[in-house]
Amino acid sequence: MSRPLGQDFDTALAAVMGELAGEVDALHASLIDERMALDQGDTVALETAGRAKGNLLDRIEKLDVERRQLSEAAGIDSLGDPRWAPAVERLRECRNINEVNGRIVGQRMSHVRQALAVLTGETPGGSTYGPNGVAKVKLRSATLAQV
Repeated sequence: MSRPLGQDFDTALAAVMGELAGEVDALHASLIDERMALDQGDTVALETAGRAKGNLLDRIEKLDVERRQLSEAAGIDSLGDPRWAPAVERLRECRNINEVNGRIVGQRMSHVRQALAVLTGETPGGSTYGPNGVAKVKLRSATLAQV
């Protein structure tokens, strides 16, 4: 005798949700690695963490599509499933860490822009790129130091 169809959907949904939870945990670890790379100024580690983060987000998106399809086919709301709550909470943590990492990157970019402004003789806060994204090039030279 075969198992009822509802049990098959529940088993498949539980498996997908378990995979999703694992990928979300891996994303969390990747975001922590990204933060550490930012703190240490380690560009190689930052690139590795960024690549891992992108791959994990792609995998999470695919698994979430699968979760939604299984939920719709079974006629259930898997977001309300208590087995999903820890993964949702972990995703919130990931979002918060990612936002902080983004602010750190933004702050560093601002510092680089200010340094470029000083080196090029522009007023601080001035842009080195035009509104169309093309670099503004000013062909003037200045002595930065004399020996």
